[in-house]
Amino acid sequence: MKRLVNFVVFSNIWISLGAIGVTLTTFLFVNIVIDYYFLSLVFFATLFAYNLQNLAQRDFFKERSNQSLWIKTNYNLLKWITFFSFLTCLFLSIFLMNYFILIISFPFLCLVFFYRNNFLEKIQLRNIPFLKIILISTCWSFTCAVLPQLIFNNSVDWQIIFTIFLYVLAITIPFDLRDMFLDNSKISTFPQLLGAKYAYIMSHLIILGLFFNAFSHNLFGLCVFFIVTSLVLIPSINRKKEFYYLIILDGLLIIFPIFVL
Repeated sequence: MKRLVNFVVFSNIWISLGAIGVTLTTFLFVNIVIDYYFLSLVFFATLFAYNLQNLAQRDFFKERSNQSLWIKTNYNLLKWITFFSFLTCLFLSIFLMNYFILIISFPFLCLVFFYRNNFLEKIQLRNIPFLKIILISTCWSFTCAVLPQLIFNNSVDWQIIFTIFLYVLAITIPFDLRDMFLDNSKISTFPQLLGAKYAYIMSHLIILGLFFNAFSHNLFGLCVFFIVTSLVLIPSINRKKEFYYLIILDGLLIIFPIFVL
């Protein structure tokens, strides 16, 4: 059982299921007929993007020892998963997208490639001060909220786009809190700019803002979800075991659509 859990979490299947959850949230919120081919595209795109970062990460962190050891032990398996995911994404993208959508999606593919890999042999995008968390939130909101509306809807609802952007931002801050000492020499993050305490408060304030926005639109299911999220975020002020971040925090994304039904 433990080996299965490790595989699902460390191979990024769990976070990819989270991407499906967020995309389903968009479909339900905007009242679009669910397209399972697009959900498959989102799943494999997330699987490709996150595993590509793992393949580029060679450092060992004791705070993420289980994950680091698993990646090192299963490095070749990750390469095959990443390669298969890329081919599947390529096929599904050509099948689902027109030329315009392919063109506007291309910069986000570049972000995935150069997030951790050097751009022009000098710059890693994640190392640009305070850009790391913005890039993550932007990619999630584009993939899970903008694309499905562009492909399957005649209009774009910006409320769900900004909700997903801010929600991903809020639940990513605890990851930066965990990593602030690891990133200290390379990456300027919000916890380093504001301090751990104020970054923690910032995360809760974002969720509080999303709660009041949902309440003002009578979206009471989302209100409950944001309360649950705030409760889950409470322990993040102190560094926790890696499964708190990879299973519980990321798991919030999987249950997201339940509260839009």
